Amino acid sequence: MGYKDTMKLGFIGFIYTPPENITDPLEYLKWQTNAVANMGANILHVSSPMPESEADLKALKEHIDSIGVELELGNRRIFELTSDNAKEAREDVIKSIKLAHYFGGNIIRTGYGRLTQKYTRFNKAYPVNEHMQFVVDNLKEAAKIFESEGAYFALENHCDFMGKQFADIFSRVNSKHVGCALDTANGYTVYCDPDEDVEYLAEFAITTHMKDMAVVDFDSGEDGLIPFQARGCAVGDGNVNIPRAIDLLEQKSPHANGLHLIIEQGWFGYEKGVDRKMQDKRAVEKGMKYLQGLLGRS
Repeated sequence: MGYKDTMKLGFIGFIYTPPENITDPLEYLKWQTNAVANMGANILHVSSPMPESEADLKALKEHIDSIGVELELGNRRIFELTSDNAKEAREDVIKSIKLAHYFGGNIIRTGYGRLTQKYTRFNKAYPVNEHMQFVVDNLKEAAKIFESEGAYFALENHCDFMGKQFADIFSRVNSKHVGCALDTANGYTVYCDPDEDVEYLAEFAITTHMKDMAVVDFDSGEDGLIPFQARGCAVGDGNVNIPRAIDLLEQKSPHANGLHLIIEQGWFGYEKGVDRKMQDKRAVEKGMKYLQGLLGRS
């Protein structure tokens, strides 16, 4: 049996935002989840603050249940599980899992890299084997929590290590409850082939970011920088082999049945003079139609 018919589509919240007058967390998320549903999709990767009151949480749950949209939540405290703050971090992670369960989900995700060289394989002050061991040690602690709570933790390849290094990390953790939030284009940010990263990481994929980037000419003027660079674009418009990525995920992911294919754009090549939020939204809509076409839903 193929799993493409079961895969669920969505987007990450920061690339498709409501009008600026909508700031209340509940109304903000209701607007975004309505946008997901109106696209014929199913998943919102939440990137804005969650409502705090029980009444608002209940209202959000009733709303998403009524329109058939699921939420993916995050927690960055995974990497405090071996620190002096381990007790507080563990309590916070469990709280996130319980919130995900409340909304009918069982995935918590985050990235390790913080978009600086310090948190990458290029940090010469932190030998890469030690750096990776730090990640492994924290993921092993996370595995204990997620196994006991009946949930899954997905770590994004987030501008930090190569796909084959993450494959080594996940193999060493060796837990069915810890795996990858596979970003299909972030390989460009650590100077490796993103298609190769997909090949290494598909077997560990719990969820995804379906991202595309196009390698374009870049005039650095007198700075003498590399004369081409990868820039974000609508899914399907770049150099990532998205059809092959979906095929590999279908074949290899233990979560292929119902896998979340979540659109994200990053480092977008914006057209000057055109509202950036509008460009983001158009790219999401274009990418959604492209993915729906690949899955035979257009």
